Amino acid sequence: MKNIISIVVVVAGLLALTSAFAPQKTGLKQGRVAPEVVLADTTVYAADEAYKGYTLLHFWASYDAPSRIANIRYSNAIEQCDSSKVRYIAVSYERNEALYSEIVKRDGLLPATQYYDVAGEGSQLYNRYRLNKGFATYLIDANGKIVAHNPSTQTIEKILGQ
Repeated sequence: MKNIISIVVVVAGLLALTSAFAPQKTGLKQGRVAPEVVLADTTVYAADEAYKGYTLLHFWASYDAPSRIANIRYSNAIEQCDSSKVRYIAVSYERNEALYSEIVKRDGLLPATQYYDVAGEGSQLYNRYRLNKGFATYLIDANGKIVAHNPSTQTIEKILGQ
């Protein structure tokens, strides 16, 4: 009996050590190609050779206060930038569409930049961007490559040469 317990303890210890050296992936990393964003059969974002600017892609919900605050901050910062250099796309995972619409109004956001994923947390988009580990923001270049993950507004302004 002691041998079985010893074996179980050793195996559990090895599993614990293995997980310590294999960190969980959160979001997509810089340098990767960003997956396209399709909502309700409409492509909201895809790398486009004709578009020479950047895309700032932000995911948010009101139940995640930092992501909601970031949405306001990013939206305000992008409004100050040259629209030929950057476009803003914010995708909400709010659990109630009516609440989402009200938040967009109350926060003074441009409705043309805000999108609602009706499929919610079960959507392919949610899984592709690994949002189960937390909402994120990506600055994507014209080739679809992620230039920055959760960039500050100062980083965005520096990259855009503002």
